Amino acid sequence: MKKIISAAFITLVFISFSHFAFAESHKNYEKAKLEGMNFSNLNLEGANFENAELDKANFKNANLKNANFKGADIEKATFEGANLEGANFENADLEEASLLNANIKNVNFKNTELEYAIWTDGTVCGAGSVGSCW
Repeated sequence: MKKIISAAFITLVFISFSHFAFAESHKNYEKAKLEGMNFSNLNLEGANFENAELDKANFKNANLKNANFKGADIEKATFEGANLEGANFENADLEEASLLNANIKNVNFKNTELEYAIWTDGTVCGAGSVGSCW
């Protein structure tokens, strides 16, 4: 029987997973405190970050296709060049996050805070942007 490991309730701050196979094989980060983590260039397709604390996390060029960020706190994080196709950011806080050059095809931004986020084309979202960038 395969043992399932969960990162729920783990607190890790400013650690780099960019060269560890653990991060790519481990997909459940629900409620984990992962502020400042480096997930750049990793394949995290289908990962669960629901209600996780990810302020200042680095997801640059990561594959996050169909990842779940529902209710996550992701302020000032970078998703530059990331594949976010089909990801769920419902009720997440992406304030001041960067989505520059990210693939946002079929992404759910319902009730997502996007105030001052950098949109895929470099536009800075205005004050009060929720659900879409304006």
